[in-house]
Amino acid sequence: MTGTMKAAVVEQPGVLTLKEIDIPAIQNHEVLLKVQVASICNSTDNHIFHGQFEGFHDFYPQILGHEVAGEVIEVGSQVKGIALGEVIALYTPRGAFCEYTVVDPSADLWVRIPESIPLQTRSLVEMFHGAYVSAVHPALIKPHETVLIVGQGPLGLTAAATAKLTAHQVLTVDVHDLRVQKSLEIGANASYNRARMTADEIVEAVREETGGQGADVVIMCISKDLSEERDAFDMALKALRKHGRMTGLHVDVKGIAQNHRVNPQLLLRKEATFAHTLNKVYETQDDELKAFQYAVNQVAEGKIPFESFITHEIGFSELEHGLDLCLNHLNDAVKVVVYPNR
Repeated sequence: MTGTMKAAVVEQPGVLTLKEIDIPAIQNHEVLLKVQVASICNSTDNHIFHGQFEGFHDFYPQILGHEVAGEVIEVGSQVKGIALGEVIALYTPRGAFCEYTVVDPSADLWVRIPESIPLQTRSLVEMFHGAYVSAVHPALIKPHETVLIVGQGPLGLTAAATAKLTAHQVLTVDVHDLRVQKSLEIGANASYNRARMTADEIVEAVREETGGQGADVVIMCISKDLSEERDAFDMALKALRKHGRMTGLHVDVKGIAQNHRVNPQLLLRKEATFAHTLNKVYETQDDELKAFQYAVNQVAEGKIPFESFITHEIGFSELEHGLDLCLNHLNDAVKVVVYPNR
């Protein structure tokens, strides 16, 4: 396929341009995807846009975005297992905010999307997979256990909904009224607003919910600690039962070093198990694809209410505004989806 397409290109940190570029040509082992919908990753896309991702996607210019779904419109001669007209979702390293993108089915993480999944939520499936693989799966949640999730942004909400599929109860914490409300809407047993409660009050509330024991599992879903006291990790450790388990989802390493405070005595006294995985939960790509398919199945069956996550739907021309919403207006925006032709 030849011609040009619209693409949102980060020319250099802080400079986003909507421009016409050539539609990428596929190689024999690739397919061409016509983008139906993409979504802003609140953290990663803003890090890339602002030049804050050292060692990862720190080259410019680049097409922004990685959460995407669309229709296969061209298939290379060597491609097997994927056909013209199929709708797929994937994590793409090649950019999502464009009209067409190239997919390598043998290397990229992709999955078929059934028609039962609404258009506006299709790109969010990748986020479910990320929450499951990176935080919920390593936590080894059991049906009788209580899970506490700190942070209810898009990934935190996804982790809460995912944990709810297995756990006895899910408790959550955030500092924004909107996100506390969203957490309750998706089924959290209780959600605590750190801006309206002290850390000790939240710890006591968790203990009351667990017969004085504390949470069996804590999942940290914050890049930066937004509490005035910067005590989110200490609060989480206090709320964790002894010998409990803690995982983290998108806990920014630089953010921990510069923003978070942790009392080492709490770490020692709790004798907790820590597991944090962004890669290699599964030994083979086929195993990881099966996990991705599991994510799709849960969404298709209505077990993950992604529609309630979405607060804004925009076009490419509004992308910079969408990035600002996700970075600076956290009590107004949760998830922003983007359409190429709006």
